[in-house]
Amino acid sequence: MKNNHSRRKFAIWFVCLMTITLFPTAAFADVPYRTFTKDSYGRTIMTQPAYAPKGVIARDIPTLNQQGEVSYTPLQRPQDLFIDRQDHIYIADTDNNRIIHLDPSGELIRIITLPESPLNQPQGVFVTENGDLFIADTGNKRVVHTDKGGRLVQELKRPKSSFMNDQFVYEPTNMVVDKRGFIYVVSKGSYNGIIEFDPEGNFLKFFGTNKTEVNLMDKIRRQFYTKEQLSRQVRLLPVTIRNIEIDDQGFIYTVSGSKSEQVKKLNIRGEDLWKEKDIDFDKNKAYRRTSSEQIEPQLTDVSVDQNGNILMIDKSRNIISQYDENGELLFYWSGSSTTGNSLIGLTKAPTAVATNSRNEVFILDEALNLVQVYKPTEFGSTVQAAYKFMQDGKYLEGEKYWTKVLKLNAHFSPAFQGIAQAAFYREDYELARDMFKLAGDEGGFSDSFWQLRLVWFQKNFSIFANVLIVLAVLIWILGLLKRKYKFRILPKTTLLDRQRWYQQFKHVFYILKHPIDGFGDLRYRQKGSYISALILLILTLVMILVKTFYSSFTFNPVPDYEKGASSMLIIFMSVWLSWVVCNYLIGSIRQGEARFKDVFMGSSYALFPVVLFGLPLALISNGLTLSEASIYHSIEWAMLLWSGLLFFWNIQAMQNYGVGETVVNILLTGVTMMILWIMIFILVGLSSEFSNFIYTIYQEVSM
Repeated sequence: MKNNHSRRKFAIWFVCLMTITLFPTAAFADVPYRTFTKDSYGRTIMTQPAYAPKGVIARDIPTLNQQGEVSYTPLQRPQDLFIDRQDHIYIADTDNNRIIHLDPSGELIRIITLPESPLNQPQGVFVTENGDLFIADTGNKRVVHTDKGGRLVQELKRPKSSFMNDQFVYEPTNMVVDKRGFIYVVSKGSYNGIIEFDPEGNFLKFFGTNKTEVNLMDKIRRQFYTKEQLSRQVRLLPVTIRNIEIDDQGFIYTVSGSKSEQVKKLNIRGEDLWKEKDIDFDKNKAYRRTSSEQIEPQLTDVSVDQNGNILMIDKSRNIISQYDENGELLFYWSGSSTTGNSLIGLTKAPTAVATNSRNEVFILDEALNLVQVYKPTEFGSTVQAAYKFMQDGKYLEGEKYWTKVLKLNAHFSPAFQGIAQAAFYREDYELARDMFKLAGDEGGFSDSFWQLRLVWFQKNFSIFANVLIVLAVLIWILGLLKRKYKFRILPKTTLLDRQRWYQQFKHVFYILKHPIDGFGDLRYRQKGSYISALILLILTLVMILVKTFYSSFTFNPVPDYEKGASSMLIIFMSVWLSWVVCNYLIGSIRQGEARFKDVFMGSSYALFPVVLFGLPLALISNGLTLSEASIYHSIEWAMLLWSGLLFFWNIQAMQNYGVGETVVNILLTGVTMMILWIMIFILVGLSSEFSNFIYTIYQEVSM
C-alpha cells in the first residue's frame, strides 16, 4: 500500500513538473480577451479561456411594416435578458417598447408589445416555469403579468401601504418570481430594498435592504453635532439595489453599488449568506485609457447556471466574473469593444447576463445593441465539472478532472485543493498534506498532519515511552554520582568567561530577573557595550528569519518564494533604528538622562525574549496542529509582551522616569516615528521629481 501511495504521489508531482516545463500558461490567439483567476494566496494568474466566443444574436430584428414588407430594426438600449427552461431567449428592448422572444438558435419567434396596454420603456423580463411572463414596465410604473400567449393577466402598480410615504417612487426595473408565486420587484432609486408581493399582487414587505454605509466623518458628526445641526445634514440612506436573480433552490441574488454589499445571496428570510465572503470587485482594478484614474465597479446583473455557478457583469469595466455556488472565484475575463474594433466576444456596455441548459453564456450589450454568445471551452468545462464533484462531496470522482486541469494549466491552484481532498478521503495523508500546502490551505494541511502524527504515535509510542524512561533513569543516576563524587559536568570557567564582551552579553540574563536594576547597570556600571548590543541585535535578526522560514505552514501559511529575507530585515532594522533615534530625541527634549549609547544598548537588550523564544517557537510549531494553536499563540504573545515590558523598563531606568513619564515618552516616540517616515517619503518623492526635472532640462539643452 505504501509503495502504491509513493508511486501515485510521484506521478502527480511528475505531471505537475512536466506541465510547468512543457505547457506553460499562455494567451490564446483564438479569443480577443484574456482570462484570469486568483490563486490561494490572492495573486492574479492568467489561465486558458473558460469560455470562447460563439457568435452574436439579435443584431437585427425582422418586423413587418404597414405594407406587409419585412424590415430589420436593431435593438435600442436593451436592458434585460432572460432564458427559460426550454432555452428560449427573451430580451427587454427598452427604447423600442417591446419584448423580443427568440428560439434557442436566436431566430425570432414573436414580438410582445401588448397592444391593449402598450409597454413603455420596459427594463426587465422574467418567465415562470409554466410560461407566464412578468415585465417590468418602467415607463408605466408597473409590473405586467401575462399568460403564455401574451394576454394580460395582472398589473402590479404602486402598492398602498403605511410603510411607504408620499415620496416613495415606484419604477420597477426588474423582478423575479419564486416557485410559490411570490414576486420580488426592484424599483429604481428605492433604498428600502426589494418589494415583495404575494401571488395575488398584495404588498407584503420590503426584502433584503442594504445597510446604511457610514464613514468616519459621519460617526464624528453624530457624536458632536446637535439634533438641529444633524437635521440640516444630507440624510444617510442605504445604497439601492440594481438587479436581482433567483436560482432553482429559491436563493435570491442582488447586485448593488454598495462598497460592503456589492453582491448578496439571500435566503427566504432575507439573510445574506455571503456576508462573510470576501467578494470585492474593487480588487480587480481597471483604469481609463486616457488617464490613470481608476474606474469604479458598476455591477449590473447576476445569473446562475445549471451547475449553480454565478456569473456577474461589471458594466463600467467590461469584466465578466464567475463564482462557484459557495462564492469562490472561478474566472474573470475582460475585453472592451472600441470604435473600429468590434470583434465577436468583445463587449462595450454589458448590461445583462443569462445562461442556457448547455451552460452557454449570453451577454446583452446596450451600446452594441446585440447579444454576445460564449460556449464553455474544454478547460472551463473540466474545471466546472471538478468543482461540481467537490461541492457534492464526491472527491474521488472529481480527482481525475482535477488531474486533467493540471495537465492543461499547472498554475491553477484550486486543482491542488481538489487532489488534496481526494487524497485525504482515501487516507493518503502524506500526499494530502503536500497538496494542501500547494493549495495554500493551512486548515487542510493541519488536519492531514494531525492524522500523520496520530499514526506515528500509535506506531512508535512504545519506543518513545522506553526512551523517556531510560533518559529519566540516566539523569537520576548522574545526579547520584554527582552528589557522591562532587564533580562538575561543565568546567567552572572557560576562555569566553575571560572576555569582557561575553560578560556584558551574559548580563542580559540578569536583566530578565531584575529588569530595572539590570538596565541601570548598563549605564552606571558599564555592564553593556556596543559589541554585546550588536551581538544581541544580530541574534534577533537570525531568530526572526528562523521563525519565518522554519515555522510550520500551519502557523505561517505563506509560500516560500514570498518570504523575502532581505525586505524583512530591512523593514525590521528601519523600524528599530527609527525607534532608537526618535526615543533618544524625545528623551533629550523631556529631561531624560540617557545617552544615545544607552538607548541603543537598552533597545537591543530588550529584544532578548525574541532570541530566547524564536527557535523553540519554530520547533514547536512543526509538532502542533490548529487544534493546539492556543499553545503556540500563548507562547508567541508571552514573548512579545515580555519584550514590550523590557522596552518600558528600559526607558524608565535609562531616562530616570516615573511610570507616567515613561508612558508619555513612548507615545511621543511613536508620533515622532510617524513624522520621521512621512518626511522621508516626502524627501524621496521630491528627490525623484527634482532628478527628473534636471534630466529634462539636460535633454532640452543638449538638443
